[in-house]
Amino acid sequence: MAEAADWKLPWSASCLCGQVRMTVSAAPVIAMACHCRGCQKLSGGPYSLTLMIPADGFAAEGETVLGGLHRDESPHHHCSHCKNWLFTTNIGGGQFVNFRPTMLDDASWVRPLVESFVGDKLPGVESGARHSFEAFPPREAFGSLMQEFDTDAVRPGRQTK
Repeated sequence: MAEAADWKLPWSASCLCGQVRMTVSAAPVIAMACHCRGCQKLSGGPYSLTLMIPADGFAAEGETVLGGLHRDESPHHHCSHCKNWLFTTNIGGGQFVNFRPTMLDDASWVRPLVESFVGDKLPGVESGARHSFEAFPPREAFGSLMQEFDTDAVRPGRQTK
């Protein structure tokens, strides 16, 4: 995996109102755009953008509430005040957090490697992802996708290798 310095970590992030502050101190393992109808409705946009972060490299301060689908297996955390969808926990059995990178103080560099649920993609929407899947990528695809992301991902201050 890439070194933290290669990613210019740590990163600061906050919700719209600033009552929830987040810190990312571990490099993401993949960036994805999900076009499913649930993500469209949760985000209010054409897709949700996600950085999958090791759980021990993510911290949030401030009050969050569960929202969205209220699923025990992967709860969606929202700011209790402005209701921004901030992150989803319990990913990969608790190993990862799916973080909404639009909350970063500087998200100008974020580009997904993978897009999922392209069957639900709205007309004319382009995510910039290299790989597209009709549904969620199969489990066996994640190893090579994560390796490609580790090697070639756009990082803060670096567009592509």
